[in-house]
Amino acid sequence: MITIDSREKKISHITAALNKLQEPYEIKKLDYGDYADSDNAKVIVDRKQNLSEIAQNLCSKDNRRFWNEIRGAHKAGIKIIVICEHGPEIRSIRDVAKWKNPYSQVVTGNLLVSEMFKLQMAYGVEWRFCTKAETAAEILKALRGN
Repeated sequence: MITIDSREKKISHITAALNKLQEPYEIKKLDYGDYADSDNAKVIVDRKQNLSEIAQNLCSKDNRRFWNEIRGAHKAGIKIIVICEHGPEIRSIRDVAKWKNPYSQVVTGNLLVSEMFKLQMAYGVEWRFCTKAETAAEILKALRGN
């Protein structure tokens, strides 16, 4: 069964897809991430709506909460997969380098790539990218190891 964190917002497109796939889910508080599989507590998914949200989490003065969550999960032996729903033009970290931040000229695509690689190298964070229509399937793949 898939567990969705009770604090996760804007999930109707995900729950609708899970219902269509006849995938059972429950909504309750998770210690780490936004999605987990009750059969595999060692992998979680953290969903981001777009690269702007990732930039806010990694490059803002208020990034402590996100970094603490990453460190806590890593210390607990949990693998984190971040799924970003940016859209069809972003499919890999390489694509992120070309991203133009609509909110900041300081936080560029190249800076964001650098920060993402730091998390990948230090804590084993895996980055995946998809469209909103693909999110539920991508969550299932991530949690089930394919």
